[in-house]
Amino acid sequence: KAYCDEQMEKTEAKKAEVEHDVEKVSGKIDQADARSAELKEEIQELEGELAALTREQAEMDKVRFETHAEFVTAKAELEQGLEGVR
Repeated sequence: KAYCDEQMEKTEAKKAEVEHDVEKVSGKIDQADARSAELKEEIQELEGELAALTREQAEMDKVRFETHAEFVTAKAELEQGLEGVR
């Protein structure tokens, strides 16, 4: 009887220890899940911002190309005019 009681106490103590460990790990898992959800939301926001920046960059590149073409044309005309004055 004493042996059984001793073994039951050890088993109960081990069971309580394991349950505590499970609760601790479950808490960490819950925190990791919450952080994962936050990061996924941040990723979506950043992807949207990146898409907007890509569109803006494309528009700026287009404007720069058009401005450069106008500059090349104006420069050629101005150089021609200078040659006529000289």
